[in-house]
Amino acid sequence: MLSRTVYRHRNPRRSPLVTERTLYLVTCGAPLASRLEDGVRVARERGWTPYVIPTDAALPWLAGQDLAGAPVLTGNRAPGEPKRTPKADAVAVVPATFNTLNAWANGNASTYPLTILCAALGSHTPTSVVPFAKDDLAGHPAWLASLAVLRYAGVRVVDPHDGSPSSLKPVSSGTGERVADGFQWGCALS
Repeated sequence: MLSRTVYRHRNPRRSPLVTERTLYLVTCGAPLASRLEDGVRVARERGWTPYVIPTDAALPWLAGQDLAGAPVLTGNRAPGEPKRTPKADAVAVVPATFNTLNAWANGNASTYPLTILCAALGSHTPTSVVPFAKDDLAGHPAWLASLAVLRYAGVRVVDPHDGSPSSLKPVSSGTGERVADGFQWGCALS
């Protein structure tokens, strides 16, 4: 289990504050988003305070889910509006669709979730991603190049089928719900 102690200004020489660590849960519009409430629960069990950051396509997948009070943040904040979250101790992108993963690897910060992801790479925030693309999209050369960029940047890539960080199988068309049902959230949050 992860420690619930974090340090002021992330400096371990300072006295610890008793608090939970901050996790940004970025989610995209794919069947695995339908289980985000499980991700929030597992994150809390592991000592994280989760903040949900959905893409526009993910919003319908979140409808009716019990996110146990986890804030759901959409859109950029208005000028002069204070920050809505503490700095992330870690980021998990579950699931990451073809569009979001490629835009992120390209440094495209055109939406709030992509800005969060690009900033996480730039600040070297520990990040894991669960790619969720059908086999025809996963065969596109940009997909493999984007995965290589993210791995090179230190992002931990997690296979949605078995949680393996070393292999990555595409999601066969029509099997998304089955893959989502069998997904183990601990693999993305470890």
